[in-house]
Amino acid sequence: MIHRRRLLAAILAAPAIARGPHALAETGDAAPFLQRAIDQAQRSGGVVEIPARSNYVSRLKISGDVRLVGAGRGSRLIGLAPGPILSIGRAQRVAVENVSFSGAETGGGDAGLIEARDVADLSLADCAIEHGAGYGLKLERCGGRIERSSFRSLAQSALHSLDATGLTIVDNSVADCGANGLQIWRSEQGYDGAIIRANRLERIRADPGGDGPYGNAISVFHAGGVACTGNVIRQAAFSAIRFNSSADAIIADNNCYDIGETALYVEFAYQGAVVSANLVDGASAGISVTNFDHGGRLATVSGNVLRNLIKPPPQGGENYGVGVHAEADTVVSGNAVDNARFAGLTLGYGVGLRDVIATGNMINDCGFGIAVSVAPGAGGATIRDNRIVGARRGAIVGLAWDKVASTDLIAEADKYPLLAVSANDLR
Repeated sequence: MIHRRRLLAAILAAPAIARGPHALAETGDAAPFLQRAIDQAQRSGGVVEIPARSNYVSRLKISGDVRLVGAGRGSRLIGLAPGPILSIGRAQRVAVENVSFSGAETGGGDAGLIEARDVADLSLADCAIEHGAGYGLKLERCGGRIERSSFRSLAQSALHSLDATGLTIVDNSVADCGANGLQIWRSEQGYDGAIIRANRLERIRADPGGDGPYGNAISVFHAGGVACTGNVIRQAAFSAIRFNSSADAIIADNNCYDIGETALYVEFAYQGAVVSANLVDGASAGISVTNFDHGGRLATVSGNVLRNLIKPPPQGGENYGVGVHAEADTVVSGNAVDNARFAGLTLGYGVGLRDVIATGNMINDCGFGIAVSVAPGAGGATIRDNRIVGARRGAIVGLAWDKVASTDLIAEADKYPLLAVSANDLR
């Protein structure tokens, strides 16, 4: 009895008549053959084998439970035109394994090489997604796992997830993207729960421009409960990890090198963030938990190592080079800051200061050691048991917006009753 699926694989795996630039004319569009195999397999929850060759295809569609299985990078699906190579919609379980996707070099816009909507359990493993004129993987309302895959040379972002339903992104490699690396976004603020772990990201540009929406290796927007841990990030135009209006954030154990602006950024309307045990080497600023004026509050920043914070930011400005910036209801403890151009720690800005505790930090070779806002209307802070060595412009100083109002808050503490400054070791 003839096995139809194996016969299809054998037909598609046959060598091309011609090689080089005219091979496509000889091999044609493999999509009709593959689509028939997909349609048959998804009726029974079966498997489609992608042959180990270059298969030129127009858009393929999946609308039921199925597995696409290839033989590694040799099993290539190459788009014949801009837009998705594979579209997946309204399925319970879909798996794509060991397949390489390569897109058209022009056009594409907001399309993804792979697009999926309303898939409860999407598994993408050991795949390569590259050379896309839009996004690599574009998801809406999907859960599942994206793992051990590589994303390269994409005009937009490697992965864009909107309104996820439980997504894990682990052990992937991302490089040479034009907008962001990984985007975890929601259409409105709410719980998301994505896990972003042990990925390697590098060379993320900000081709669309702006002062921060793009150029981030990991971008989280409106998505609550996201954990971002153990990633290695190098050369991002703006931030290594940027959480915007995203509550209950965990940013831990990440290694960030050569970052264009603030390496680890928690901004705007967030409540709740843990930023711990990260290493930043080379950035405009190390960590910022900010925007009390938009409701941003409640964080711990602890056990981080932040060094060589001397790079001018892409958008310009004078007061760059900060280890940690914090504004409201935040504990900053046990951090080591070395070689920050402006200040090791900045606590508050203008009236944007309330109940910040800075304790047990090691600050070395910085402009100011600790600069705290003493502008009229600013709230309180506690600065205790910090060791400050080699602060060139002053160890603990008060700022009123961008102006120095006190060059020595230890000596002038009685002028600022909302500040508690004690037991700091100045050298």
